[in-house]
Amino acid sequence: MSPPKSRPTIDDVAARAGVSIGTVSRVLNGLNRVSPETRRRTLQAIEDLQYQPSNLARGLALRRTKTIGLVIPSITDSFFSGFVRGVEETATAASYSMLVRSQPWSDEGAAYEQLFTPTQVDGLVLAAINVTRPLLDQLTARGVRVAVCQEDLGGYVPTFLVDNYEGARELVEHLVGHGYRRIAYITGSDRTPDSKERLRALRDVLQEHGLALPEAYVMPGDFNTGTGYLAMQALLNLNEPPEAVFAANDQMAADAIRAVRERGLQVPGDIAIVGFDDIALANYTAPALTTVRQPTYRMGQLAVEAILEPQSGRGASARVVLPTELVIRESCGCPARSPLPG
Repeated sequence: MSPPKSRPTIDDVAARAGVSIGTVSRVLNGLNRVSPETRRRTLQAIEDLQYQPSNLARGLALRRTKTIGLVIPSITDSFFSGFVRGVEETATAASYSMLVRSQPWSDEGAAYEQLFTPTQVDGLVLAAINVTRPLLDQLTARGVRVAVCQEDLGGYVPTFLVDNYEGARELVEHLVGHGYRRIAYITGSDRTPDSKERLRALRDVLQEHGLALPEAYVMPGDFNTGTGYLAMQALLNLNEPPEAVFAANDQMAADAIRAVRERGLQVPGDIAIVGFDDIALANYTAPALTTVRQPTYRMGQLAVEAILEPQSGRGASARVVLPTELVIRESCGCPARSPLPG
């Protein structure tokens, strides 16, 4: 049996046409700095060899890689699945590839310049992992277009956020409006503004209704698996446990539900639990989780568009705040409760 034929390369095309690799790239990218006869020979060689140019080869003449880089805290965190899909599908539709790297929350340096270089990516989408102005200065000075998600640096680069405060306000108003007075909060990581904004909304709504938020009702978490379980155990051990618990994300809310059920209690019969994000897990907890949906797919989509189409109105000074959506399921038990008077 004869060995399989190797796939033709750009070098094969150049040799067959009698031109340089740079000339082949210029033809592939439709540039004008090629004579008609040279262009004809090059195109004929491409056809004869049935050459399929890679994105990298097509970008050589323009010094482009046709690749978008994406950095997220964890590739296993289901919150980022919609975000990654939005980046990937938008990049693919524009004939770009995507490279994904994780930069854990614990990495203080967040050395993105070591993860990607201009020879690897044309643009970089950063998802709120220790992003700083000096870092963006380094990246943009090296010719990398950058879009930032979930971190507000004052519109220095295209920035895409969700309205954490208003989303949390709507959720807490829903709880208070259905009779819940003692509402606790399980915090997320302090490395992003998300958890702080959601807590601020909780405090404001309770204060507006003349309700208190005792310090004992604010339990530390970090968005990760397991911390919601420990926080919920501590809340259940209080002399006066809360009637409802707002966890800063769905993963911690799901863990809190497990802690309640292990005590022989019921959600929402004995205590209501709500979350934030509307990850896939939220629809499969028992009971299904009331939460706030983040438009993660749309955020990833807009970030890529801002990198690829800076002339579209989402340029360097763009700051887009996307709305959230309250998703009511069984875990809050609100339909069975009487609203507060007045």
